Parts: sequence; structure tokens; C-alpha cells
Amino acid sequence: MSSAPQGIGILIITLATAAAAQVPLTREPRHRVVFENPQFRIIDVNIPPGDTTLNHTHENDIVTVAMTGDVATRTQSPGQPWDAVRPPRPLGDTGVDEYTGRPDRHLIQNVGDRPYQLFAVENLRQGNWGSGIPVSARGTTLAIESRAFRVYDVRLVPDLTQIVHTHATTAIAVLISGRAMSAGEESKTAGPAAPVGLKQLVQTGEWVLVPAGESHHLVRLGTSDARVVEIEVR
Repeated sequence: MSSAPQGIGILIITLATAAAAQVPLTREPRHRVVFENPQFRIIDVNIPPGDTTLNHTHENDIVTVAMTGDVATRTQSPGQPWDAVRPPRPLGDTGVDEYTGRPDRHLIQNVGDRPYQLFAVENLRQGNWGSGIPVSARGTTLAIESRAFRVYDVRLVPDLTQIVHTHATTAIAVLISGRAMSAGEESKTAGPAAPVGLKQLVQTGEWVLVPAGESHHLVRLGTSDARVVEIEVR
């Protein structure tokens, strides 16, 4: 007679534990929100060697940029075995996942011996993404175009030490390698938590917001080549 209530109790505890383990992306401790406004979030992803994230949910289109190279990972969906180990992403590798309207839940495990780090931007729009004309400038390659983002790979080299262009929508410039100066209007519209317009980018992962419609200058600092990824949030 007492086994049935006990079994129900165990089931309730199991379900509660499973529910507690499923968290929104913004509550997953290895995904740290470093900036947010009504249009997008910037997220610093850092998974230590051998560590596994909580079971977290993606609900918005997201672009990720690899901030470390040669780190292997694998993912697991609820109720499924681990997927095969994914090939390491080279430094600066970019990718877009379209989760808006098709949410996904999974864990990520770092199976490498170094931290797995990503620079990520979530587009919070649920539709009616922006358009505008893509940037066309020397040293600037359109790497990805999706409904929610345009991603550019920008190279500053000895015969091209400065680039000037204008983005149709707000963009985020993140340094991959070398050193660069991002110059433009020092707009304060993004709030005090975000560097806007004018900033020296001297360490991999440093970033700056580029307001839509403003002339944006990128200048190489020093003698080494510089690489910057620019993400337009559409």
C-alpha cells in the first residue's frame, strides 16, 4: 500500500530535478551576459576544460565567434546520447544558429585541455529583421548573411592600414588578432555598459559598438596584421 505514494514521490522529485536543470541561456553560468539592450545581447561563453554546461535553452537567433582555437566539444540533447565530438573551431571562426521560432535545448561539454571561449550575440527580434545594403569596402569580406545577422571578416595588413565604412544597422566589432583602433562618433545611446565608437582594441575579444549610419574607421596599430570580426544585428 505504501509503495505507490513512495513511487509518486520519487517521480515528482525526479521531474523537479530535471526541470531545475533546464535553464534559460541567460541563467546558464558559463554564458555570461556582458551587454543587453532591447535589440540584442552580447554573451561571453567560457567553458573550462572537462566542464559541462547546464541543460540550457536557446530561443533567439545567435551568432558565435570562436575566441580560442583547437578546442574540441560535444553536445547532448535531452534524452539522447552525446553527439560525436565536434571538430575544433579555428580562432575567429563564425557561425549562426537560427533558434527563433524553433527553440533548442542542450548541454555542451568541453572535451579539450583548454577553455572553450566564444563571443556570442543574440538577436532579440522575433521577426521583421532589418535589411539595408551590405558593407562593401577593401579588406572587408561578408562571411555570413542570415535573416538576423551579417558577419564581416576585416583584415588590416601592411598595404591596408585603415578602412572606412558605414553599417546600415548597429554592429559590434570584436578583435580577433593584432591591435586596432576603432574610431567613430562617441555616441552614448548604447548606455554606459558598452564602449561605443572610439576605442583601442588590443586584446583578443575586446569589442566596441558601431552605431548604424555612422562612419566607422578601423586603423591598424603597430606593425602586425590585425583581424576584426564585425557583426551587424539586423
